[in-house]
Amino acid sequence: MLSYQQGGDRHGKKVVFLHGFLGSGEDWRTVTDKMHHCHWLCIDLPGHGSSVSYQAVDFATTVAAIRQTCYQVWGHQKACLVGYSLGARLAMHLVCTHPSLWRAVFLEAGHPGLADSHQRRKRLAQDSQWAARFAHQTLSEVLNDWYQQTVFQSLTSDQRTALVLERGNNHGPAVAKMLLATSLGRQANLRAGLGEAFRQGVTIDYLCGEHDNKFTSLAHSLWQHTGIPATPIEGAGHNSHVENPDRFVQVLTQSHALA
Repeated sequence: MLSYQQGGDRHGKKVVFLHGFLGSGEDWRTVTDKMHHCHWLCIDLPGHGSSVSYQAVDFATTVAAIRQTCYQVWGHQKACLVGYSLGARLAMHLVCTHPSLWRAVFLEAGHPGLADSHQRRKRLAQDSQWAARFAHQTLSEVLNDWYQQTVFQSLTSDQRTALVLERGNNHGPAVAKMLLATSLGRQANLRAGLGEAFRQGVTIDYLCGEHDNKFTSLAHSLWQHTGIPATPIEGAGHNSHVENPDRFVQVLTQSHALA
C-alpha cells in the first residue's frame, strides 16, 4: 500500500488527490486546507515522498496500488478523484478502467496520450535520457535543467529556484524508475476511454491554467473529441492548484459531486 495523509470531515464526501512527478501528497496542502467539509486523501505516488521504497513497474501496477490504498481507507465507497500532471494521467487510467468507482474526476494539466507511435517512441527516448540523469547525476543539477523545459515557461526565476530547492529532497534513482514506468511514451491514447466514461455519466472536468498554452490546447482538443468540458484557472500556468488555489478549490466545490 502507498503512503498517504488524510484529513477533513470523516463523514464528508471522499476525495483523493494525486500529485505530479517529483512531488508528494504535501503539494496539495494549499487545497486541502480549504476543504474541511470533505474527507480527503493525499497519496504519495511510487518513488515519491514516503512511498520512496515502493517501486512502480508500469501503469497497471501503479493504478492497482492507488486503488488498494483507497480501498484500505474507504472500502467500496465512491470517491472523487483529482490529479495533477502525472497524477492526472494516472487518474485518466483509473476512470477508464474502473469508471464505477468515481463520483467525479478532475484532471489538472494531464496529457490524454500520444496518438502517434513515432511520437511515443521519441518521448520514451527523451524520458529515458532524463531517467538516466536522475539516477546518476547530482539532483540539483538535473532539476535546474528540468524546470527549464517549455512546459514550465510561466515560472519566474524565483519560482524555479524555489522548486529546485523543494524537489531536492527526492531520491534520484527512485523517481527515475517512476519516470520510466509511467512515461508518456508508454501511455495508451486514453481519449476514447475518457469519452466512454463521460458518456456513462461520470463527471469529468479538465482544469488548466489560462497561461498554460500547451495544455489549454490539449483541453480544447479533448473537448472536441469527447465533449469533456475544460475549466480555465485564471492567473495560473501549469501548476494552477498552487498558483491560484482559491479558484481551484472553488471549481472543485461548485461541482455537484463535492457540493
